[in-house]
Amino acid sequence: MREILKTKSLSIGYEGKTVVSDINVTLNEGDIIALVGPNGAGKSTLFKTFSTHIKPVGGTIVLFGKDLSAISPKERAKLLGIVLTERPDDMFMKVYDVVAAGRYPYTGMFGKLSDNDEKEIKVSLELVGVNHLIDRVFNTLSDGEKQKVMIAKAIAQNTPIIMLDEPTAFLDYPSKIELFSLLKKLAKEQHKAILFSSHDLELLLRYTDNLWIIAKNQPFAAGKSSELLKNNVIKKYFNLKNEDNDYLLKENL
Repeated sequence: MREILKTKSLSIGYEGKTVVSDINVTLNEGDIIALVGPNGAGKSTLFKTFSTHIKPVGGTIVLFGKDLSAISPKERAKLLGIVLTERPDDMFMKVYDVVAAGRYPYTGMFGKLSDNDEKEIKVSLELVGVNHLIDRVFNTLSDGEKQKVMIAKAIAQNTPIIMLDEPTAFLDYPSKIELFSLLKKLAKEQHKAILFSSHDLELLLRYTDNLWIIAKNQPFAAGKSSELLKNNVIKKYFNLKNEDNDYLLKENL
């Protein structure tokens, strides 16, 4: 599989203050990778750095062989779809229009949707299971429904990379399982590179093969889920009790 995104000695943080340093990872076509770590460890900061909401403190991010900072916003919108935890409070648009916004990088100066755009929107709504909400105003939805709509928007954007910061937040257990299954399907069948963060460690170990682990006062760790579990890296980074670690080993190895 071809290399899509690569970081080189990346340091992330705010206003020059480093939160995590020396991040050297690669995201390939067809990868599905979970970013895990305690609250406040820097997961959202990494997503915001990838989305160019904030600048790296140091190092570089290479996207399809080009420095991320050298890629125009419109070109970047065709390569990287991202769902952050923060959403505007003034979204009085209908659900259909929110998802349709994912197609705007492909429309002309007048923003007219083509037949293909309409098809992509329809498919995305159905994949996430929110097609019955298309006439609802976004701000009237529950948190879980809003989350699904934003995921549908990212899928409609049809980028080779999809990044989702805490996509399972506000979702009930069956919806979490559905989402993990959908992400695996997108990676396997459409060869999307998918990076998402979550607190559901047990589910992540069941549904993803690779983890990136971020924690305060610890080096950034990356590797096969099974190896990180077997080598007690997960136990160390999450301060797991022996019995909890033994349970995860039993269930996932």
